[in-house]
Amino acid sequence: MKISGLTVCALASACVLAGGAVAQEMGDGTFELPREVVSAATAFEHYMASAASVDPGFSSSAGVLRSLRTAASYEPAQLEEGMIAYGAIAALQDDAYVAGVERAAGRGDEREAFAERLIENPFAATQIDGAPGAARRIESALAAKAAPLVSAGARVKSAAYSVQRQAWSQVMVSDAQGRLAEVKILSASRAAPSEDDNQALMQMLAGVDPRTAANDAPAGYGAIEARALALAAEAVIGRAHGADRDRLSPLFTEADSAQCLRMAKLNLYQCMAVAGPEYEDIYCMGQHALYDTGQCVSEAAHGSPRSWAATLAARPTDGGGSAAPMAARHTLRISPN
Repeated sequence: MKISGLTVCALASACVLAGGAVAQEMGDGTFELPREVVSAATAFEHYMASAASVDPGFSSSAGVLRSLRTAASYEPAQLEEGMIAYGAIAALQDDAYVAGVERAAGRGDEREAFAERLIENPFAATQIDGAPGAARRIESALAAKAAPLVSAGARVKSAAYSVQRQAWSQVMVSDAQGRLAEVKILSASRAAPSEDDNQALMQMLAGVDPRTAANDAPAGYGAIEARALALAAEAVIGRAHGADRDRLSPLFTEADSAQCLRMAKLNLYQCMAVAGPEYEDIYCMGQHALYDTGQCVSEAAHGSPRSWAATLAARPTDGGGSAAPMAARHTLRISPN
Protein backbone atom coordinates (compact mmCIF):
# COMPACT_ATOMS: atom_id res chain seq x y z
CA MET A 1 0.00 0.00 0.00
CA LYS A 2 1.43 3.34 -1.05
CA ILE A 3 0.46 6.72 0.32
CA SER A 4 1.58 9.85 -1.47
CA GLY A 5 0.17 13.25 -0.67
CA LEU A 6 -3.59 12.91 -0.93
CA THR A 7 -3.42 9.59 -2.75
CA VAL A 8 -3.94 6.19 -1.17
CA CYS A 9 -3.62 3.08 -3.36
CA ALA A 10 -4.73 -0.25 -1.96
CA LEU A 11 -4.04 -3.73 -3.29
CA ALA A 12 -7.73 -4.43 -3.68
CA SER A 13 -10.46 -3.38 -6.04
CA ALA A 14 -10.25 0.14 -4.64
CA CYS A 15 -7.51 2.73 -4.83
CA VAL A 16 -8.45 5.88 -2.97
CA LEU A 17 -7.69 9.31 -4.35
CA ALA A 18 -8.57 12.68 -2.88
CA GLY A 19 -8.68 16.26 -4.01
CA GLY A 20 -7.54 16.69 -7.61
CA ALA A 21 -9.19 16.61 -10.98
CA VAL A 22 -12.54 15.03 -11.71
CA ALA A 23 -12.47 11.51 -13.14
CA GLN A 24 -13.87 11.10 -16.63
CA GLU A 25 -16.20 8.41 -18.04
CA MET A 26 -15.59 5.01 -16.51
CA GLY A 27 -13.30 2.44 -18.02
CA ASP A 28 -10.12 3.33 -16.14
CA GLY A 29 -11.37 1.88 -12.85
CA THR A 30 -11.66 5.29 -11.23
CA PHE A 31 -14.72 6.03 -9.11
CA GLU A 32 -15.70 9.23 -7.36
CA LEU A 33 -17.85 10.35 -4.44
CA PRO A 34 -18.51 13.91 -3.20
CA ARG A 35 -16.27 15.00 -0.34
CA GLU A 36 -19.25 15.78 1.88
CA VAL A 37 -20.52 12.23 1.42
CA VAL A 38 -17.17 10.67 2.30
CA SER A 39 -16.95 13.00 5.29
CA ALA A 40 -20.33 11.74 6.48
CA ALA A 41 -19.04 8.16 6.24
CA THR A 42 -15.96 9.16 8.23
CA ALA A 43 -18.11 10.90 10.84
CA PHE A 44 -20.25 7.75 11.09
CA GLU A 45 -17.21 5.54 11.63
CA HIS A 46 -15.68 7.90 14.18
CA TYR A 47 -18.87 8.25 16.18
CA MET A 48 -19.60 4.52 16.25
CA ALA A 49 -16.07 3.73 17.41
CA SER A 50 -15.77 6.48 20.01
CA ALA A 51 -19.24 5.95 21.47
CA ALA A 52 -18.66 2.21 21.70
CA SER A 53 -15.58 2.93 23.83
CA VAL A 54 -17.51 4.77 26.56
CA ASP A 55 -16.29 3.31 29.86
CA PRO A 56 -19.11 2.24 32.22
CA GLY A 57 -16.83 2.58 35.23
CA PHE A 58 -18.19 5.97 36.29
CA SER A 59 -16.76 7.58 39.40
CA SER A 60 -17.80 11.24 39.24
CA SER A 61 -20.25 13.70 37.78
CA ALA A 62 -17.50 15.04 35.51
CA GLY A 63 -17.00 11.55 34.09
CA VAL A 64 -20.70 11.23 33.36
CA LEU A 65 -20.70 14.55 31.51
CA ARG A 66 -17.65 13.60 29.44
CA SER A 67 -19.27 10.35 28.40
CA LEU A 68 -22.56 12.05 27.62
CA ARG A 69 -20.76 14.41 25.29
CA THR A 70 -19.22 11.47 23.44
CA ALA A 71 -22.46 9.50 23.32
CA ALA A 72 -24.54 12.44 22.05
CA SER A 73 -22.08 13.73 19.46
CA TYR A 74 -23.86 12.92 16.25
CA GLU A 75 -26.34 14.75 14.06
CA PRO A 76 -28.99 12.20 12.98
CA ALA A 77 -29.19 13.18 9.30
CA GLN A 78 -25.40 13.12 8.91
CA LEU A 79 -25.14 9.79 10.72
CA GLU A 80 -27.75 8.26 8.42
CA GLU A 81 -26.03 9.64 5.31
CA GLY A 82 -22.73 8.39 6.66
CA MET A 83 -24.16 4.94 7.31
CA ILE A 84 -25.31 4.71 3.69
CA ALA A 85 -22.04 6.10 2.33
CA TYR A 86 -20.05 3.72 4.54
CA GLY A 87 -22.02 0.84 3.07
CA ALA A 88 -21.51 2.14 -0.46
CA ILE A 89 -17.75 2.32 -0.01
CA ALA A 90 -17.80 -1.26 1.27
CA ALA A 91 -19.85 -2.34 -1.77
CA LEU A 92 -17.30 -0.75 -4.10
CA GLN A 93 -14.79 -3.37 -2.93
CA ASP A 94 -16.87 -6.09 -4.63
CA ASP A 95 -15.45 -6.78 -8.10
CA ALA A 96 -18.48 -8.79 -9.22
CA TYR A 97 -20.86 -5.96 -8.36
CA VAL A 98 -18.69 -3.34 -10.05
CA ALA A 99 -18.59 -5.47 -13.20
CA GLY A 100 -22.35 -6.02 -12.97
CA VAL A 101 -22.97 -2.27 -12.77
CA GLU A 102 -20.84 -1.66 -15.85
CA ARG A 103 -22.80 -4.23 -17.83
CA ALA A 104 -26.18 -2.95 -16.63
CA ALA A 105 -25.40 0.73 -17.23
CA GLY A 106 -24.44 0.43 -20.88
CA ARG A 107 -22.74 3.34 -22.62
CA GLY A 108 -23.41 6.95 -23.57
CA ASP A 109 -26.95 8.16 -22.92
CA GLU A 110 -27.86 4.78 -21.44
CA ARG A 111 -25.65 5.51 -18.44
CA GLU A 112 -27.43 8.75 -17.67
CA ALA A 113 -30.84 7.10 -17.89
CA PHE A 114 -29.63 4.24 -15.71
CA ALA A 115 -28.30 6.68 -13.13
CA GLU A 116 -31.65 8.44 -12.95
CA ARG A 117 -33.52 5.16 -12.52
CA LEU A 118 -31.37 4.38 -9.48
CA ILE A 119 -32.32 7.71 -7.91
CA GLU A 120 -36.01 7.11 -8.58
CA ASN A 121 -35.91 3.51 -7.37
CA PRO A 122 -32.83 2.49 -5.37
CA PHE A 123 -34.09 -1.09 -5.20
CA ALA A 124 -33.27 -1.35 -8.91
CA ALA A 125 -29.66 -1.70 -7.75
CA THR A 126 -30.54 -4.99 -6.04
CA GLN A 127 -31.26 -6.51 -9.47
CA ILE A 128 -27.72 -5.88 -10.73
CA ASP A 129 -25.45 -8.90 -11.14
CA GLY A 130 -23.23 -9.16 -8.06
CA ALA A 131 -25.66 -7.33 -5.78
CA PRO A 132 -26.02 -10.20 -3.27
CA GLY A 133 -22.31 -10.27 -2.50
CA ALA A 134 -22.08 -6.49 -2.30
CA ALA A 135 -25.11 -6.39 -0.01
CA ARG A 136 -23.44 -8.91 2.27
CA ARG A 137 -20.43 -6.59 2.45
CA ILE A 138 -22.71 -3.70 3.39
CA GLU A 139 -24.49 -5.74 6.04
CA SER A 140 -21.22 -7.03 7.46
CA ALA A 141 -19.63 -3.56 7.55
CA LEU A 142 -22.59 -1.92 9.29
CA ALA A 143 -23.23 -4.80 11.68
CA ALA A 144 -19.58 -4.70 12.76
CA LYS A 145 -20.11 -1.08 13.82
CA ALA A 146 -23.52 -1.59 15.41
CA ALA A 147 -22.77 -4.55 17.66
CA PRO A 148 -20.11 -2.85 19.84
CA LEU A 149 -22.33 0.19 20.32
CA VAL A 150 -25.30 -1.93 21.38
CA SER A 151 -23.05 -3.79 23.83
CA ALA A 152 -21.67 -0.52 25.20
CA GLY A 153 -25.20 0.77 25.71
CA ALA A 154 -26.15 -2.34 27.67
CA ARG A 155 -23.06 -2.01 29.89
CA VAL A 156 -23.67 1.67 30.59
CA LYS A 157 -27.34 1.04 31.32
CA SER A 158 -26.35 -1.67 33.77
CA ALA A 159 -23.90 0.74 35.40
CA ALA A 160 -26.82 3.06 36.18
CA TYR A 161 -27.87 0.47 38.77
CA SER A 162 -24.51 -0.67 40.14
CA VAL A 163 -23.18 2.89 40.49
CA GLN A 164 -25.89 3.75 43.01
CA ARG A 165 -23.69 2.25 45.70
CA GLN A 166 -21.53 5.35 45.30
CA ALA A 167 -22.84 8.41 47.11
CA TRP A 168 -21.98 10.90 44.35
CA SER A 169 -24.35 9.13 41.95
CA GLN A 170 -27.32 9.89 44.23
CA VAL A 171 -26.67 13.64 44.08
CA MET A 172 -28.93 15.70 41.85
CA VAL A 173 -27.25 16.97 38.66
CA SER A 174 -26.14 20.50 39.50
CA ASP A 175 -27.03 22.06 36.14
CA ALA A 176 -29.40 19.59 34.55
CA GLN A 177 -30.86 22.11 32.10
CA GLY A 178 -27.40 23.25 31.04
CA ARG A 179 -26.30 19.67 30.52
CA LEU A 180 -29.37 18.93 28.42
CA ALA A 181 -28.85 22.10 26.38
CA GLU A 182 -25.27 21.07 25.64
CA VAL A 183 -26.42 17.62 24.53
CA LYS A 184 -28.93 19.23 22.16
CA ILE A 185 -26.24 21.48 20.68
CA LEU A 186 -23.94 18.50 20.12
CA SER A 187 -26.82 16.61 18.53
CA ALA A 188 -27.41 19.42 16.03
CA SER A 189 -23.74 19.83 15.05
CA ARG A 190 -22.40 18.09 11.95
CA ALA A 191 -18.90 16.66 12.25
CA ALA A 192 -16.21 17.99 9.92
CA PRO A 193 -13.53 15.29 9.45
CA SER A 194 -10.18 16.25 7.98
CA GLU A 195 -8.87 15.04 4.62
CA ASP A 196 -6.50 12.74 6.50
CA ASP A 197 -9.46 11.29 8.38
CA ASN A 198 -11.30 10.66 5.12
CA GLN A 199 -8.28 8.99 3.56
CA ALA A 200 -7.78 6.79 6.60
CA LEU A 201 -11.37 5.60 6.34
CA MET A 202 -11.00 4.79 2.64
CA GLN A 203 -7.78 2.92 3.23
CA MET A 204 -9.34 0.94 6.06
CA LEU A 205 -12.38 -0.13 4.02
CA ALA A 206 -10.24 -0.95 0.98
CA GLY A 207 -8.23 -3.31 3.16
CA VAL A 208 -11.17 -5.26 4.59
CA ASP A 209 -10.78 -8.97 3.98
CA PRO A 210 -13.50 -9.92 1.45
CA ARG A 211 -13.85 -13.30 3.15
CA THR A 212 -15.54 -11.55 6.07
CA ALA A 213 -18.59 -11.10 3.85
CA ALA A 214 -20.76 -14.19 3.54
CA ASN A 215 -21.32 -15.58 0.05
CA ASP A 216 -24.97 -16.51 0.55
CA ALA A 217 -27.55 -14.23 -0.99
CA PRO A 218 -29.41 -12.09 1.57
CA ALA A 219 -32.92 -13.18 2.49
CA GLY A 220 -34.11 -9.74 1.40
CA TYR A 221 -32.75 -6.28 0.78
CA GLY A 222 -33.37 -3.50 3.27
CA ALA A 223 -33.89 0.10 2.24
CA ILE A 224 -30.48 1.15 3.55
CA GLU A 225 -28.73 -1.65 1.66
CA ALA A 226 -30.57 -0.66 -1.53
CA ARG A 227 -29.50 2.97 -1.18
CA ALA A 228 -25.91 2.01 -0.46
CA LEU A 229 -25.88 -0.25 -3.51
CA ALA A 230 -27.40 2.52 -5.64
CA LEU A 231 -24.85 5.07 -4.40
CA ALA A 232 -22.01 2.67 -5.17
CA ALA A 233 -23.44 2.14 -8.65
CA GLU A 234 -23.62 5.90 -9.22
CA ALA A 235 -19.91 6.08 -8.40
CA VAL A 236 -19.08 3.23 -10.76
CA ILE A 237 -20.86 4.86 -13.72
CA GLY A 238 -19.33 8.26 -13.03
CA ARG A 239 -22.42 10.06 -11.75
CA ALA A 240 -21.27 10.81 -8.21
CA HIS A 241 -19.05 13.87 -8.58
CA GLY A 242 -19.17 16.78 -6.18
CA ALA A 243 -21.64 18.57 -8.46
CA ASP A 244 -23.99 15.58 -8.15
CA ARG A 245 -24.40 15.93 -4.39
CA ASP A 246 -27.88 17.44 -4.56
CA ARG A 247 -29.06 15.05 -7.27
CA LEU A 248 -27.96 12.11 -5.12
CA SER A 249 -29.66 13.40 -1.97
CA PRO A 250 -32.68 11.01 -2.19
CA LEU A 251 -30.22 8.16 -1.63
CA PHE A 252 -28.99 9.58 1.67
CA THR A 253 -32.08 9.07 3.77
CA GLU A 254 -34.84 6.54 4.31
CA ALA A 255 -37.98 7.00 6.37
CA ASP A 256 -37.62 4.18 8.91
CA SER A 257 -33.95 4.69 9.76
CA ALA A 258 -34.36 8.47 9.84
CA GLN A 259 -37.26 8.13 12.25
CA CYS A 260 -35.35 5.62 14.33
CA LEU A 261 -32.41 7.98 14.84
CA ARG A 262 -34.68 10.95 15.53
CA MET A 263 -36.55 8.95 18.17
CA ALA A 264 -33.31 7.89 19.81
CA LYS A 265 -32.43 11.56 20.20
CA LEU A 266 -35.92 12.59 21.27
CA ASN A 267 -36.06 9.89 23.91
CA LEU A 268 -32.62 10.94 25.15
CA TYR A 269 -33.83 14.53 25.57
CA GLN A 270 -37.03 13.45 27.29
CA CYS A 271 -35.18 11.08 29.55
CA MET A 272 -32.68 13.72 30.63
CA ALA A 273 -35.44 16.30 31.09
CA VAL A 274 -37.12 14.20 33.78
CA ALA A 275 -33.94 12.75 35.30
CA GLY A 276 -32.75 13.83 38.71
CA PRO A 277 -29.58 12.32 40.21
CA GLU A 278 -26.49 11.38 38.25
CA TYR A 279 -27.34 7.70 37.91
CA GLU A 280 -30.47 8.59 35.98
CA ASP A 281 -28.44 10.47 33.36
CA ILE A 282 -26.23 7.37 33.11
CA TYR A 283 -29.36 5.36 32.34
CA CYS A 284 -30.46 7.88 29.71
CA MET A 285 -27.04 7.72 28.10
CA GLY A 286 -26.87 3.93 28.04
CA GLN A 287 -30.41 3.31 26.83
CA HIS A 288 -31.02 6.12 24.37
CA ALA A 289 -27.73 7.67 23.27
CA LEU A 290 -25.89 4.36 22.90
CA TYR A 291 -28.16 1.32 22.84
CA ASP A 292 -31.00 2.84 20.81
CA THR A 293 -28.60 4.36 18.28
CA GLY A 294 -26.77 1.05 17.91
CA GLN A 295 -30.07 -0.72 17.38
CA CYS A 296 -31.00 1.76 14.65
CA VAL A 297 -27.83 0.91 12.75
CA SER A 298 -28.19 -2.81 13.42
CA GLU A 299 -31.75 -2.89 12.13
CA ALA A 300 -30.78 -0.84 9.08
CA ALA A 301 -27.96 -3.29 8.38
CA HIS A 302 -30.26 -6.29 8.60
CA GLY A 303 -33.22 -4.68 6.86
CA SER A 304 -35.61 -5.18 9.77
CA PRO A 305 -36.96 -1.81 10.88
CA ARG A 306 -39.46 -1.57 13.69
CA SER A 307 -42.08 0.99 14.60
CA TRP A 308 -40.62 4.07 16.28
CA ALA A 309 -43.42 5.72 18.19
CA ALA A 310 -42.09 8.35 20.56
CA THR A 311 -42.31 7.38 24.22
CA LEU A 312 -41.89 9.72 27.12
CA ALA A 313 -39.30 8.48 29.57
CA ALA A 314 -40.66 7.87 33.05
CA ARG A 315 -38.45 8.83 35.95
CA PRO A 316 -37.13 5.86 37.94
CA THR A 317 -38.10 5.52 41.56
CA ASP A 318 -35.66 5.84 44.41
CA GLY A 319 -35.79 2.87 46.67
CA GLY A 320 -33.10 0.97 48.50
CA GLY A 321 -30.43 1.84 45.97
CA SER A 322 -32.27 0.14 43.11
CA ALA A 323 -34.06 2.19 40.50
CA ALA A 324 -36.88 1.02 38.27
CA PRO A 325 -35.85 1.25 34.62
CA MET A 326 -36.91 4.21 32.56
CA ALA A 327 -39.24 3.34 29.71
CA ALA A 328 -38.25 4.74 26.33
CA ARG A 329 -36.91 4.18 25.02
CA HIS A 330 -11.58 -0.14 -7.39
CA THR A 331 -10.53 3.39 -7.46
CA LEU A 332 -12.33 6.01 -5.55
CA ARG A 333 -11.79 9.72 -5.77
CA ILE A 334 -13.06 12.19 -3.20
CA SER A 335 -14.53 14.97 -5.29
CA PRO A 336 -14.36 18.60 -4.14
CA ASN A 337 -17.84 19.92 -3.34
